[in-house]
Amino acid sequence: MDDGKVFLERASLLDDLFEISHIRTIYHMFIAVLLIFCLSTLAVDYIDQGRLVLEFDLLFYAFGKLGTVTWAWLAMFVYTLFVPYFILEFWGSLYHTFPSKLGLTLGAGLIFTTIQTCVLGLFPIYMVVHHQLPPASRFIVILEQIRFLMKTYSFIRETAPVILKNAPKEGENPRFPTFSSYLYFLFCPTLIYREFYPR
Repeated sequence: MDDGKVFLERASLLDDLFEISHIRTIYHMFIAVLLIFCLSTLAVDYIDQGRLVLEFDLLFYAFGKLGTVTWAWLAMFVYTLFVPYFILEFWGSLYHTFPSKLGLTLGAGLIFTTIQTCVLGLFPIYMVVHHQLPPASRFIVILEQIRFLMKTYSFIRETAPVILKNAPKEGENPRFPTFSSYLYFLFCPTLIYREFYPR
């Protein structure tokens, strides 16, 4: 994994934009308008009703069925954590010694693609449609489905060429990415898998 993109520490685009005083002024204006809007709403509710009306019904509706969402997310996460890693490890441990490299690669790829389609392709859609999830809960499941697909793709894409190029010497075990680096990758805010990231 020596080739390819390199992570450099740099300021974010928003940090660069906030260096400009005009952009910072617009940002502060938006915050002021938001605060005035909140205070205005509270004042109107207090004047009209004689009390503060804090209705969260829409919020509770939009994020409803969180138990189902948590269960679906957990199933997708456990799949993404274990299946791609161990299929890659299985394939990589046999690749350089197996007589038919193409057959092994096609077989492992077909099995992985079938499982991937069922678990990260059909399962989230089934959960959303069958359980009639509310809008925000539905959004959470679908976005996590996409995130897990992208993370899995990046992990396989970045590690498979390294396994192909680095045949183990006689009596050595093949070198694979560590499980802890893969686990870290699933939570860190990047889409490109690396063994190490700048901290």
